[in-house]
Amino acid sequence: MRNIPCIVSLAAAAILFSAGYLTAAEIKFEILESSRTIQDNLFPAGTRIEYTGSGAVNYAILETPGKIQEIPCLGWVYFYESGKVKNAELARDISLYGMKFGKGSILHLYESGKVRSGILADGKLVGEVRVGAGSRIFLSESGNLSNMDLAQEQEIQGITCAPGQLYFYEDGRLKRAVLAEDEEIGRIKFPSGSEIELYKSGRIKRAALSQDMKIEGKTYNRGSRVNFGEDGKILPVI
Repeated sequence: MRNIPCIVSLAAAAILFSAGYLTAAEIKFEILESSRTIQDNLFPAGTRIEYTGSGAVNYAILETPGKIQEIPCLGWVYFYESGKVKNAELARDISLYGMKFGKGSILHLYESGKVRSGILADGKLVGEVRVGAGSRIFLSESGNLSNMDLAQEQEIQGITCAPGQLYFYEDGRLKRAVLAEDEEIGRIKFPSGSEIELYKSGRIKRAALSQDMKIEGKTYNRGSRVNFGEDGKILPVI
């Protein structure tokens, strides 16, 4: 490696790179003057690229649409050290593993290429859960739904859930949600806005109350967290 006695400009760095005087690891950042293949990915002209210390591409910012590893990208694209896409802004709708993800949204992938997280362009049955369009889903690498950011009020497994974060057990059963309306669970009617957590059986495990209420003759204040055994009995606060 030849010694470069000063910090070069981006244009000079690009010339030195193409001439073989600099490696990607030494450039750190550049703007491509013409389309170029780097780590088996073809980047269009105008793309801004930052490299890791090892010379791998850390991220790229595409000014014009380009297909990276069969993903239509525009804007920010992050990579694993291996060169696999980690997350990308979609230039158009794309279907992966039977799910359609929306243009302009951020798609997150595992290094294996499987979907980690994305916003659905259309309603879709994910496992046993019907997910509405516009909701962001989070999947395990095996493809199971772990949680989602619900875009709008929706009934899931008999419970009307408010928009926001929902969590699921590995088998797809609802684990935690915020109630969109008053809901009777195990003979107790919980007020809308309460955050509830369920056992796998579907029985109530915990509730953070959105307003004052009486349970088994005792008054609990708004914000109280009430824990239940799987038999439905209130557990003492330890």
